[in-house]
Amino acid sequence: MKRFFKYCLLLAVPTMFAGCSEDFLDRAPGDALSPATFWKTEGDADVALTGCYRSIASPYRIEEMWYWDCTTDNQYNFHTHEGYRCVANGSMAPSGVSIVNYFSFLDIRTYNEYLMRENTIEFSSEAKRNQYRAEVRVLRAMAYFWKVNCYGDFPFTEEVFATIEDAMVPRTDKNTILDFIKKELNECIDALPATAAAGRLTRGAAQAFLTRVYLITGDYPNAAAMAKTIMDEGKYSMPKLNYEESFYKANQYNSEVIFSTEHNKEGNYSMWFGAYMANGYGGWSSIVPTQALVDAYEMATGETIEESADYDAKNPYVGRDPRLRATILYPGQVYDIYGQEGDTTARGKGFPSIIPKSGDYGPDANNCTHTGYNFKKFYGNLDEFDDIWDADRNFPVLRYAEVLLSYAEAKIEQNQIDASVYDAIDQVRERVPMPKVDRAKYNSQSTLRELVRRERRVEFAYEGLRRMDIIRWGIAQDVLNQPVVRVMGKILDTKNADGDFDVELTTPELEENRTFTVGKNEVLPIPQTAIDANPNLRQNPGY
Repeated sequence: MKRFFKYCLLLAVPTMFAGCSEDFLDRAPGDALSPATFWKTEGDADVALTGCYRSIASPYRIEEMWYWDCTTDNQYNFHTHEGYRCVANGSMAPSGVSIVNYFSFLDIRTYNEYLMRENTIEFSSEAKRNQYRAEVRVLRAMAYFWKVNCYGDFPFTEEVFATIEDAMVPRTDKNTILDFIKKELNECIDALPATAAAGRLTRGAAQAFLTRVYLITGDYPNAAAMAKTIMDEGKYSMPKLNYEESFYKANQYNSEVIFSTEHNKEGNYSMWFGAYMANGYGGWSSIVPTQALVDAYEMATGETIEESADYDAKNPYVGRDPRLRATILYPGQVYDIYGQEGDTTARGKGFPSIIPKSGDYGPDANNCTHTGYNFKKFYGNLDEFDDIWDADRNFPVLRYAEVLLSYAEAKIEQNQIDASVYDAIDQVRERVPMPKVDRAKYNSQSTLRELVRRERRVEFAYEGLRRMDIIRWGIAQDVLNQPVVRVMGKILDTKNADGDFDVELTTPELEENRTFTVGKNEVLPIPQTAIDANPNLRQNPGY
């Protein structure tokens, strides 16, 4: 399959608030393309469009979305210098924001400049011009959507400002920007192609992202209608793969992937996941699952761990939803170097994160997991990668599973419960494989709401959607005012039916207490540097 990002260029553009002289817009940086010599041919438009796609990589690239779940009850980020721990525990401050600065205008400036200048180019057809414009408008809508979810109100513009003074705009109301996003996405759908090169936007991608916007903003009628449109068109489907196989690199273009950000070595845009792997691989355990996430997975029978008579809290990983084993590396699990026959070291008994002096035990080193768990989703088959520090692994920004669960949730919230709701959830569960929804047990709005929320949590773990979910559901104060713990116990000599070693867990140890303040921590603080540069900006409440 052709990869759009094989040769990927980031257009160099000045930031809106950078210090410079009055003629700052007349002078192109040394590594930038000058407007006087550019914007002439359709080939220039191709290069500029590639630059626009490169800009959307932040935040929708794989590493940032993985980190973003660390701001939720799903994950823990021990290393404070990486910046996400303070978001999760409520200690973030305007002067100490060290995560990727999403209060940035480089991406918006890139999109606006394309839309302002492309009219000087003579395209081979107006349809192609309109398609390119639609792609850039959708990318811009995606960027604005991320920013308003991070900060709430945000400085908004469709212009490329002539002077620094012109750029000193105040923040625009979040709902005004959301209305703009919905309008843009709706207007762009018909101009986009049904199919495109990998990494390029399609009609289905715009529809799927619009479904996400509708759902997260509580517009359930439109969310259900847009999701149903995608479902009825039949272009996407749950693949004939189990859950683990669906996230192998070999299957990263499977039938449920609607839009992905591309990583590849040929274009000098690889990614590295060594930082997230266990210390036994030389990894840093920068992103690790929480016990709360592990507890969210059902038993393989479809019962929750609270309901099941077969659940053993001391040996809790047996007979669980297969998504648990496909997503999380837990104590005693046999995986790659862990649990090899004949290995007489601690790791010969599977992942040894609860064995002192094993090299993966939390207190042994900062790079050991501080919850007793590591992730393996997206790199469940390490044979696919010759270098975990230089890999080509895409990130599925939009999957058909999200469309199905969004449809189900939107119908449930309207109390329009019918066979189509159960069927949508079943399609996601059967791919795992997990049993179909028990219609007798989940027969009301409240029980189905509980189910679909749990499905979203475990289906999209490690994919960056959880924070928006817990905030829009109004449960962030419940799930984030909870401690992070490190699992303790021992690994036994016996193996269970899953092929992993049995464990005997004891009382976990406290790793961190978290705090979430309602009316404050739903959004990030505006960086003090941005406020210093633009006196028309006002800080978010509580910061």
